[in-house]
Amino acid sequence: MKKITYLSDEVESLKGELLRLASHLIRTRSENPPGDTSNVADVVEDHLKSIGLNTKRVEPMRGHVNVIAEMGSGEHGLILCGHIDTVPIGDIDRWSFDPFSGEVTEGRILGRGATDMKGGVASILTAVKALTKFEAKLNRKITIALFCDEETGGQYGARWMVQNRLIKGRAMIIGESSNHHKVGHAITAGERGVLWSKVRFSGIPHHGSRPMLGDNAIMHTVKALSKLKSPILAKVNVPYEAMKLVKEGKKILMESYKDKRHLKPHYSIDHYTMNVGVVKGGTKANIVADACEVDLDLRIPIGGSRAEAERIVERIAGGGEIDYINYAPPSFTPTGSYLVRVLRKVSRSIFKEKTPAICITATTDAHYLRSALNIPVISYGPGYEEVCHVYDEYVDIIDVLGCAKVYAQTAFILSS
Repeated sequence: MKKITYLSDEVESLKGELLRLASHLIRTRSENPPGDTSNVADVVEDHLKSIGLNTKRVEPMRGHVNVIAEMGSGEHGLILCGHIDTVPIGDIDRWSFDPFSGEVTEGRILGRGATDMKGGVASILTAVKALTKFEAKLNRKITIALFCDEETGGQYGARWMVQNRLIKGRAMIIGESSNHHKVGHAITAGERGVLWSKVRFSGIPHHGSRPMLGDNAIMHTVKALSKLKSPILAKVNVPYEAMKLVKEGKKILMESYKDKRHLKPHYSIDHYTMNVGVVKGGTKANIVADACEVDLDLRIPIGGSRAEAERIVERIAGGGEIDYINYAPPSFTPTGSYLVRVLRKVSRSIFKEKTPAICITATTDAHYLRSALNIPVISYGPGYEEVCHVYDEYVDIIDVLGCAKVYAQTAFILSS
């Protein structure tokens, strides 16, 4: 236990360096698209090399760079994972500060990627530096895996790395934000799946002054979408192993959206939900539309299936032509996993919070990391989800520092 205390003290002593590193990462642009992470990968590599670790740079496509490093000895154990790309800044005039300033002020670090997820990357890298003083005590390797392309589906990042068997380990922590207002930190151990589809409707064009002589594809689309009385669809039977995750996930949603509870956002954890994302049809006001298409986003809860998801789309589409363009299954790591139990205990000791393991409504890279590597995978990191992808993005210093301590202690326990 003394070593655990020393690790926290060591991370604390690196606070100034942690803040400088987070700022440097934010100042180094890596917006995706276009997805060029070469410069921010340089920052990561410089840090890892400065603490004595060898790095491997993997670049499946020019500019799309992943960085891998290892420490310790023996078999592969824990993987500390993150991504180094960010979403674009959007309209710069809507920022109240320079999105690439990395400014540290009033207890926060400011800028694009502060929460998603350069703050988490800085926490991981700082934890690794603290662990180097205890490397001789590690009897399993700790892998640091920092990927590109997370913001555009992982084609040249996590997905490419696991498909080409360049990552090994027995458990993984992804440093994505997992803090919640009023609730505190949680362990994201489950997520819904997704099925994206494009439904096309055909008609017969005619002059707009005699619409009754044509067949309007837009009206076929309207008829199909009118079947969606609510975005909340069928409820599933949740597997026993995931019941606690689902229950805790619903609790957090109810707490987070108290003023909107009548809209039932918590139903999105254990129900299929449908979002109509894009509708395109017609060519001109005075022509009966001969084509219309709609993009649908159907989320699949734990306990749901692709087969049932496709049946839902088919019922809505009616006579429309369906193309399925993206699918990811729901996935989870059980609450009884040793990884979850250790991380929860450490997080409680650092932040003095309950730290439940939860299921979230969204779909992340974790699903193919779980399936491809066949290991427990969870997300836990600094920042609030609602601050991701927004203007004036920030992360709290106390959160970044605390998560670095959690990573260091958890990694040491799992690796020694």
